[in-house]
Parts: sequence; structure tokens; C-alpha cells
Amino acid sequence: MKNIFYLLVFLVLLGSCNSDNYITDASGMKYKFFTKNEQNRKPVVGDILVLRMKYTTENDSVLFDTKEYNGQSFRMIMKTTSKNGGTIDDAFAMMREGDSAQFIVDAERFFLETKNSEVPEFIKKGNKLIFNIKLVEIFSYDKYIEEKKAADVMTAEQEQKILKLYLENANITIEPTSTGLYYIEEKAGKGSSPKSGQKVKIHYTGSFISGEIFDSSLKRGEVFEFVIGTNQVIPGMEEGICKMKKGGKATLIIPSNIAYGDQEFKMIQPFSTLIFEIELINIE
Repeated sequence: MKNIFYLLVFLVLLGSCNSDNYITDASGMKYKFFTKNEQNRKPVVGDILVLRMKYTTENDSVLFDTKEYNGQSFRMIMKTTSKNGGTIDDAFAMMREGDSAQFIVDAERFFLETKNSEVPEFIKKGNKLIFNIKLVEIFSYDKYIEEKKAADVMTAEQEQKILKLYLENANITIEPTSTGLYYIEEKAGKGSSPKSGQKVKIHYTGSFISGEIFDSSLKRGEVFEFVIGTNQVIPGMEEGICKMKKGGKATLIIPSNIAYGDQEFKMIQPFSTLIFEIELINIE
């Protein structure tokens, strides 16, 4: 009897040692908390989340890490959670100010639903992304705008350092154009490229190097149209679109010298490199 008791104890201990300590929610998302602050508040839609965050593939390839960007925290607006659960937005909604946790989310859904972008070729169906997140602070959007205005302006030299680091981490080896534009064709279109005086219709998602989205026609559900050569959009966007063909998709990495330069524009701070994911829907 005593031997059976010791055997049972051994099996229980063995099981606990092999446990990964993850909790699996109804959507299938796995997570575990390292630090919990039950008395602190959770974010609501519209709040600004100050995050220290790193996410990797299952084989530990780093896709994003706030430590790589001057050690700065990443800031984003809290969005609504998904209907089916299991996205990184649902993960943020589970956290409280000061919490730290790890979440395992579906990789395809992250790119399609959260980033509104094409799924990279290296991501296959069923792949997961592993997020390590520290929710440093939660504050209102108004405070966010005030801080942005009061923040020290980034210099052109700092912008170039961050851009270089981003290109290395993303394994982007293409050469820029003479203006500094990085044009990455995701899907080839058909026909001829747009010319000055022609109207184009596009869908786009604009984000900062950190991954924070600042504007998206897809989110608004409205196609954006403008006439080539009339200075309706920033030079880098127009240059990139003029390389595309109808039905094509491309990613444009646009340094500030062909974007807003040393000027502030809405949420965009001086010397900000912008990334646009473009779909050229039609040329008229």
C-alpha cells in the first residue's frame, strides 16, 4: 500500500513538472500570467495601452520587440474584441494595468484580422505566434495626444537608425529607390501603371514601424481615390502606386523625407517612417 502511495505521489509530481501551466480559453487561445494586479483596472475601448511587447514564431524567430526600438514602450489604442475570441485584442482585454503575461495566438488571424494585411509566406495554416506582454500603463486618448505634442522630436539621424534596424529584423534586402522608397510587391497586377492625371482607387493600411496602425481605408470600409500628380497624397505613396498595376498589392516603406518630413500631422510625429500596405483596385 505504501509503495502504491509513493507511486501516485511520483506520478502527480511528474505531471506537474511536465505541465506548461497554460490556461486554454473557449476560443482555444493559450495563456499564462506571470504578474497579476487584481486591484488595477482593465482597459476599455479607446484607452491607450502602454506596452512592452515581444512576439515570435513558434521556432523563436523574433518578429517584433520593443527593446529593439530605443527601449521604448509600444503604444496602441484599445480596440473592440473579436466575435469569436482568440485574437491578441482579446488578450489585451484580459489584462490589467501592471500585468505581465504570455499568449499564444493563431498567426493567420493576427495578420488578417489584427494587422489587416496579407499573411507572410513563412506563416502556414495552424502556425502560432507567441506574445510576451507587459501592460505598463493605461491612459486616455486625450492624454496620449497631449504627450505626443510635448514629446521630444525625433531627429533624422534617429529615424535612419530605427529604419535600418527594422529592415534587418524584417530581413528586407531590397534596395531603395533614389528617393529612399522601399517598394515590396506582394501581388503582381495586370495592365499598365497609372500616369499623371489618372484617378486611382485604392485600399490602404498605414502604420508606424512599431506596427501601430494610424489609418486604414479597410477599417472605414471606404475605397480611397485620388488623381495622380495633384499632390493629394504624400510623395512616397504616389511614387509607390505609380509602380503598381490594377489588382496588384504592395508594401511601401516610406521614410519621412518623402512623407511629412519634420512636420507633425495628426498622430504622425516629425521624422516618422511610414509603412503602407496598398491594394490598387482601379485606374480610371
